[in-house]
Amino acid sequence: MIHIVTDSTVQLTFQEIKDNDIEIVPLKVEIADKSYDDGVTISRSAFANKLKANHDFPKTSQPSLGKFVEVYEKVSNPEDQILSIHIGSVLSGTIHTAEMAALQVRQSVRVINTGLTDRGLAFVVLKAAQLSQADYTMNQIVEQLKLYIPQIHLHCFVNNLDYLVKGGRANRTMGFISSLVKLKLELTMPDGQLKVLNKSRGNKGMQKLVNNLVNKIIEDHKITQVGLSYVDTHADTDIIEATIKRARPDIQIINQQTSPTIMTHVGPNGFAIIYI
Repeated sequence: MIHIVTDSTVQLTFQEIKDNDIEIVPLKVEIADKSYDDGVTISRSAFANKLKANHDFPKTSQPSLGKFVEVYEKVSNPEDQILSIHIGSVLSGTIHTAEMAALQVRQSVRVINTGLTDRGLAFVVLKAAQLSQADYTMNQIVEQLKLYIPQIHLHCFVNNLDYLVKGGRANRTMGFISSLVKLKLELTMPDGQLKVLNKSRGNKGMQKLVNNLVNKIIEDHKITQVGLSYVDTHADTDIIEATIKRARPDIQIINQQTSPTIMTHVGPNGFAIIYI
């Protein structure tokens, strides 16, 4: 039997987690000198409220080695297999801890660095679950995922670069410049790398970038699934969802608040559009 493990940055519905028996290892987030287990000791909405109320920048850390070992041993018998699928290494060291933990348990564990997060990570997890339920072997699942991951596209729209800078995901010079010109970014994660796709000044420029992407999704009939994720307000993602649904009612859309871990990097008013 193959068991699937992922981490708390994944964007899954409660029903998806339940139906596919997915185990989630929480990352840690810290704000106002208090530490929480992402999604366990603090909810997404509660963390978003703290993000708005506090001037201190939050911090994140990957799960402990012991936590991974605990989860691996809990979810399966020694003769079972585990497929551990995680956030891209450019955003977190979670994958490295998972790999170390895999060496310390009796179970056979395969660790996958998706190079993604949020609903992009969820697409990979759900595909793995589907293949496992269809009795694919571990090697077959891994090979299929290698072909599947490049089809997933993640676009993150950042309204405040300070959080990327403080989190070490953008250089301080860019953060300083953004405060002067109100620079906003469209980020992507091709091949697991975090890259700036477009820059804009002010809300009008950002809206143009969003509109261009939404139009591309509507016009491309190969796209059948879209994930919309937001930090603290779903006003933008609600409009995007309604626009896509009017033109393409065949597209399946999940529109949910992102995880506290991702909130710490993206900052207030940030949101993402992920599609396959």
